[in-house]
Amino acid sequence: MADNEMIFYDLKTAVEKYKRTVYGIAVTQLDSKHEADDVFQEVFLTYHRKKPSFESEEKRKAWLITVTVNKCRQFNHSSYNYRVDKTSEPQIPVFADFDRQDSDVFGAIRSLNPNYREVVYLHYCLGYSVTETAKLLSLRPNTVSMRLNRAKKQLKKRLEGYGYET
Repeated sequence: MADNEMIFYDLKTAVEKYKRTVYGIAVTQLDSKHEADDVFQEVFLTYHRKKPSFESEEKRKAWLITVTVNKCRQFNHSSYNYRVDKTSEPQIPVFADFDRQDSDVFGAIRSLNPNYREVVYLHYCLGYSVTETAKLLSLRPNTVSMRLNRAKKQLKKRLEGYGYET
């Protein structure tokens, strides 16, 4: 196989394998579908441009998660984000394969502060430990634990409003 074909195959494999992870993070961190789509494209464009090599699939996944979180943070703190009226932009849709409970939980997670959304998504949705989450986000484990505890309290209040018992 030629070198370019190998790069294309590698990119295609990475997109197929990690598209739900990358898009899931973008959706939980951003305010509109357009923003999530932009970040998704930026992450895999960065992957294609840098052509990083990894020792394992877990390191590749960690790299993609870190780049996604950083791109979301950049987007949330950009001057564009403060100047544009987003009320007319399509909001993140409720996914067709979500049942009502999943939609309620997803909505409650989206209502959290972005710092809390990050740790909740990585820890509870992707299954990373507190230590792994801290490493991915360049935080101390105590900070991650504190954010998780605060997020749980906020989620409990929000979900009780939907009739859930916690």
